[in-house]
Amino acid sequence: MPFRPVFTTLLLAIAGMASTSAHAVSLSSSDILKQFNTVVLGSATSSSHTDGRTYIGGALSGGDYVQHINDTPASSYAGLTVAGSASNVKVNGLGAVIGGGLSNSTVNKGGSVVLGGVSNSNLNGAAYIEGASSGNFNGGKLATPDEAMVANLVASTSTNFGSVLGGLSSSLKTLGSTGSSVTFDGNLAIFNAVANASGVAVFDLTAIDTVLFSKGEFRFNLNGASSVVLNTDVKSANISANFLGGAAQQYGSKLLWNFYNATDLTINNQWGGSLLATSAYLTNNQNIEGGVFVNGLDQRGEIHLQSFTGKLGGGDGATGSPAASVPEPGGMALFAAGLGIMGLLSRRVRRQPLAG
Repeated sequence: MPFRPVFTTLLLAIAGMASTSAHAVSLSSSDILKQFNTVVLGSATSSSHTDGRTYIGGALSGGDYVQHINDTPASSYAGLTVAGSASNVKVNGLGAVIGGGLSNSTVNKGGSVVLGGVSNSNLNGAAYIEGASSGNFNGGKLATPDEAMVANLVASTSTNFGSVLGGLSSSLKTLGSTGSSVTFDGNLAIFNAVANASGVAVFDLTAIDTVLFSKGEFRFNLNGASSVVLNTDVKSANISANFLGGAAQQYGSKLLWNFYNATDLTINNQWGGSLLATSAYLTNNQNIEGGVFVNGLDQRGEIHLQSFTGKLGGGDGATGSPAASVPEPGGMALFAAGLGIMGLLSRRVRRQPLAG
């Protein structure tokens, strides 16, 4: 479909929904950690599944998304958002927004917005498709996107994930240790948390991380800490540690690993806690109990939905969690939505990926 008709159609859809559509505001870092199970700033491949919501800033090949629809936190984002093209994916719920083409894929529940073409795919909810299409469209193809589609599409360009998550990582690395320490007993690393008055324990692993990540077993004593931040400046790590006593599942929502210098990470055993590594390419050969926030991903194990529930400065920006966004007046929200669509479509015409 030519640029002008598409632009007019989408902008009219937004205008018609101005009174009811959700405001499009940028997510804070704490919003991202809660609403998303996986955020990849670049491209990703997957041969496994993700329990919750996923954002991919480049192209995506493979994977099964939104396995746990009812447990996925609410968001203006679709269940799967891909800035580039996607192939061989399955979305179980909450719909999808695809910035390029979609091929050999299935969306079981929720609306689909595809700004390229669709081939050999099954879209079982309503679909708005900009390019040529072939496959099964059991929910029907719409000439005008519905309200949910517009909300998902506007949201897809509302947050610069790289900037927000990078800011969080940079802020967290400045936190001083709260007295938390790691001791070694042969092949075992024992993490002893000491929490501050807010229940936050901070580990500074910079002096020991090379030795630490060569160990085969991790044991955690949280000692009442409700949030644990683990800062490491390691650049590359191949980690095979076993989290003893079911700690990966037990503490997955409390641990936040900040790999602020990493460019290459490999996880070979079940991992506990969210991985924040905005410059790293991650390969997970086993399951991760927590969120994944990386630059590139080769997903070979499952990513389970354990949103980080810890405190990051109380939302005041002190530790990289910006204050909650203030909703805009209706006119400004509509204007922002129009600009978002205009920018998205102009990028589409230039055949560049959507802004991340």
